[in-house]
Amino acid sequence: MKRTLNIILAAALCAALLLGLISTAGAAPAGVYQMAVNDTPVEMTAGNMPMTVGGVLYVPYIMLSSRTTGINLGVTAQYNPSRWTLTVGDGQRAVTFDLQNNTSYDTFDTPLNIRAVTRNTMVFLPILWLCNYFGSINCSLTRTPYGTLVRVSNSAVVLSDAEYVAAAASLMANNYDRYLKSIQPPASPTSTAAPTAAPTAAPRPSEPLPGTGAEAALAYRWGEQGEEAVRLLENANQRALFLFAPGELAANDGLVRRLAAGGHTIGLILTGENAGECLAQAEEGAALLAAIARYPVLLAEAPALDGDGKAALEGAGYVLWEPDLRGEDYSSANGIMRALSTRRLNRVELNCDGAGLALSRSLWSAMTDAGCRVRQATAPLLAQAG
Repeated sequence: MKRTLNIILAAALCAALLLGLISTAGAAPAGVYQMAVNDTPVEMTAGNMPMTVGGVLYVPYIMLSSRTTGINLGVTAQYNPSRWTLTVGDGQRAVTFDLQNNTSYDTFDTPLNIRAVTRNTMVFLPILWLCNYFGSINCSLTRTPYGTLVRVSNSAVVLSDAEYVAAAASLMANNYDRYLKSIQPPASPTSTAAPTAAPTAAPRPSEPLPGTGAEAALAYRWGEQGEEAVRLLENANQRALFLFAPGELAANDGLVRRLAAGGHTIGLILTGENAGECLAQAEEGAALLAAIARYPVLLAEAPALDGDGKAALEGAGYVLWEPDLRGEDYSSANGIMRALSTRRLNRVELNCDGAGLALSRSLWSAMTDAGCRVRQATAPLLAQAG
């Protein structure tokens, strides 16, 4: 046992050294940060990029907003734009930042010697000070080839910083590439005049592409090619809902942790024919997800339940995933695109098998061409959409 532990520690040390070499050789420029809350990434943009002011690290307040990240750290931030205040609290005590007067005070209105910073429309908070003040959250900094990872976590975190960096490497690389493209200045015009094209007839008006202006949330029903589906999404820098039967969780524990670390949503497929059976399956699945990844399951699909059964499941705290369109019912992505509604959120479910992934690849392309907005299926989104 001791020999095995030594081997693991040695491997971890080598990985850390390798990461350090990579970071030194091809590191992102100083001042570029990746962000994560527990095991969930936060997208980096020019507007929310953390910054250091006077030696103090500031992060966007959305890292402490459960409404934005979907993660309740126990310490939450609430912004009141009408009063120009932002309050961070844990239910017992709070710190309020007065953005207009550049002051701060605690629950008892005692002034504090700490300030928030506003850049454009985003409010930034002194995260290390807040971690020390509340004590129940932690902030760590880890160098990666894609910028310094700023990670805010609590006791529910599953992966160590090194494990998270390894699991989310592809996602961070894609995030970094998107960030670089977003800040690149437009190309300078050249003095060379373009040749004048011959006059052509005016194009005929054409019908909009199917699905133009629609919104869709995607779910993948776990199957033999589930890992390939995860890779497909990561390459597209997208996240989706993955549905597992409770019995599939233990057999795919490593991939379940990867999904949680990558910021995907994990839900349960309940096959019971009545509310009692489905609730028992949901309890089993919730316990497995908590043990495997400390993941709080909120979404479930229960196709056999009637209205009363679904109400019982919702009464137990679950939000139901009910697909409008199933990939197995369509022979092409164009068929799905034509079926999308522009009046509501479309719930599209695909299978993690050969046919499902082939359809998924062409569907992503069709959605991009049509400007269809793809949203991650989360419990708050589906509850709001109704």
